[in-house]
Amino acid sequence: MATLKQLEALHWIAVLGSYEKAAERLNTTQSAVSKRIQELEADLGTALFDRSKRRVRLTVKGEAILPLTDELLDLHARLVAIGSSQAAPIRQLRFGVTELTALTWLPAFVAEIRATYPAIVLEPEVEMSTDLFQRLRDGTLDFIVVPDSIWQPGFTSVPLASVQNVWMCSPALMHDRGIVPLAEIGRFNILTQGTRSGSGLFFAKWLEGCGVRFPRLVTSNSMIALVGLTIAEIGISYLPLHCCGGLIEQGKLRVIETDPPLPPVTYAAMFRSDESANVVNTISSISRATCDFSHPIRWA
Repeated sequence: MATLKQLEALHWIAVLGSYEKAAERLNTTQSAVSKRIQELEADLGTALFDRSKRRVRLTVKGEAILPLTDELLDLHARLVAIGSSQAAPIRQLRFGVTELTALTWLPAFVAEIRATYPAIVLEPEVEMSTDLFQRLRDGTLDFIVVPDSIWQPGFTSVPLASVQNVWMCSPALMHDRGIVPLAEIGRFNILTQGTRSGSGLFFAKWLEGCGVRFPRLVTSNSMIALVGLTIAEIGISYLPLHCCGGLIEQGKLRVIETDPPLPPVTYAAMFRSDESANVVNTISSISRATCDFSHPIRWA
């Protein structure tokens, strides 16, 4: 029988991308996390992670089991919150998300929080990550969902999911096939979200670590604008792979494989450290239950 600790280990390894980070999050050792996964695999009779790769990757069965694991963990968190909380129901929620969340799972989150608290007053805001963080610091927002790269001491960060970005362009712009050295794409305009964006800051730091500097940058504060500019053959941009999957299937965008590839970006729900446990536990649970960056909203 799978234990709660085993399921937590599976969840955090998948979200954070390594045994080491999962151990830090669970306040235990890497060997203890490894043992929990081995015991879980033995109980289930199947391997959950592909150990032939350098990076931690779920097996096919592991990917199928992970959503069920998250559902069980969310149910447990809700039971604990209901059983232990003496706080009054949440009556108002001011929160901020970036464009990617607004285009994907924000409606599901709003529907779930409304079902949990029918009388709640919701005030969602959509802004750039650094602007949202400043509003969280100022107390004008109760929580935000942003890339965890902007976290600072004094705030609580709850990882939700990792988003895989890839370089993309119009099929008419670049005809190179196969894996392209990262510096080579610099001969085109590089479209970015800039330093007010959490992902923009994350990738700027990553590129600096790779020793790559692109001379022709076009910066926009809108992901939708970047998608449009990319489709229009203005340049190459990093975009969320699964969210843009439909545009790839339609032949409007194509993926450029680079060496090295872009690392995933972990998104987190962030709260001020003085936020009540009731709010943190409830919002984190519902966020994890509804978080899905892979399916954009369909309005046509």
